[in-house]
Amino acid sequence: MTEFENKLIDKGYIKHILNCKTMKYEISHNHVISTMVNLDHRYIHKSDKVILKKIAQEKSVMDDDFTFNDRKKVICFGLHEFNKPPTLMSPRPRIEIKKIVNGNVIFENEKRDDNMNIVLKEKSFEEIFRAMFDNSLIIRIDLTIK
Repeated sequence: MTEFENKLIDKGYIKHILNCKTMKYEISHNHVISTMVNLDHRYIHKSDKVILKKIAQEKSVMDDDFTFNDRKKVICFGLHEFNKPPTLMSPRPRIEIKKIVNGNVIFENEKRDDNMNIVLKEKSFEEIFRAMFDNSLIIRIDLTIK
């Protein structure tokens, strides 16, 4: 489990998996992220009573009354891109990474896992967490400075 995930748990989030056979959320008692078993973990805050009630009722995310709005605060952390380590999948903060590629200065955003992992390494949990839910914030990192 990563430091970021531990901080989510410290902040009151409960770790779940989405069982793709039943399409139901289940509390995760293990921490296994693998292409063979479980691609990610879903973190749901203990105060998010609407979704937790539906999970307790064993509702499927395919049920008509289990809406996207119910899941909008769910944090997903896991495998996203091929051959990359687990990372924050959603919601991702807005990111701007300045780097030099083939002698040219370029800017990249939050779409690539490598950029998300740079942010997870370089920025504080609180800064990332705030930016995840506030699109007016942009996390900027300049990799051109040595």
